[in-house]
Amino acid sequence: MSVPTFVDVATTNADEAAQAISQSFGYTAALSAGALSYRQRVVGGDAVTIADLELGAKLQVDLDATDEVMLVQVESGTYAYNPWGSEQVIGQGEAFLMPPDQGLQFSIDHATVSTCSFSAGLLQEIASELWDVEHVQLREGAVRPLDAAQHWLWRRTVEEYRHQVLETPEIYADELLRDQASRYLVVSAITAFGLVETPIRSAAMPSAAVRRAIAYIDDHLQESITSQDIASAARLSQRGLSLAFQRERGQSPMQYVRLARVAGTRRALLSADPTRGDSVTAVAAAWGFSNPGRFSALYRATYGESPRETLTR
Repeated sequence: MSVPTFVDVATTNADEAAQAISQSFGYTAALSAGALSYRQRVVGGDAVTIADLELGAKLQVDLDATDEVMLVQVESGTYAYNPWGSEQVIGQGEAFLMPPDQGLQFSIDHATVSTCSFSAGLLQEIASELWDVEHVQLREGAVRPLDAAQHWLWRRTVEEYRHQVLETPEIYADELLRDQASRYLVVSAITAFGLVETPIRSAAMPSAAVRRAIAYIDDHLQESITSQDIASAARLSQRGLSLAFQRERGQSPMQYVRLARVAGTRRALLSADPTRGDSVTAVAAAWGFSNPGRFSALYRATYGESPRETLTR
């Protein structure tokens, strides 16, 4: 998306208001009210949507579940709703979360609010990168900002994102700036509302980056592998990869490669048949060892026997 979309709606018709909510936010809404006035100004970006809404009535709203994370700042009026099966009342000056994958029921009394929303998939992607795990869990019961300071920072972040990204064409057109600003906004939401359960990883469980590195190495053991190849597969810098391996495995990535190749050579030697002409030199070369003397020394240091002893067993 090269430019954000701007959608303005003003109506006194409940069906038109429900249609505007559905089209702008993806929620299927059923509104019940007498006299109603509804206004919205929605600015939709490729990753983040920010909106101002005015609901000039007392009304009941039922919303079907979506995969959107929506955070709402109440400027006036009140919202009562039921996230996580609990009853919550949100008043003027407060903020709250509408969690994804939950049908929600609202009682709204003449509210003016601003909203910020993004996909649960984007939240999952960024949070997984932050904690270096494959998957994170949304914290059950997350509703309000954790404290006043986090709330203030969240409001400022949304305001700046609106003005400096969505409403500034030259910034929005720069994909790198736009993506980094969107990432910062999502991280701010995670922090302000405590959205994510902090993953607990045991010492025996490698990080996602190290798992990605090992998977790449194991799939390419008989090919030429550089430390940059491994770092790219792990989505880390070479230094970051080296530190992760030393921290979690007590070895460098290339030490892991070398030992994994020795292990592969041993398996090949055990299944080889010298009576068919199989040789240590040929098997070792197939696993990337071009210097027979160095290979034999490494093999003996690892397994306590020479490669020829393994071959002739």
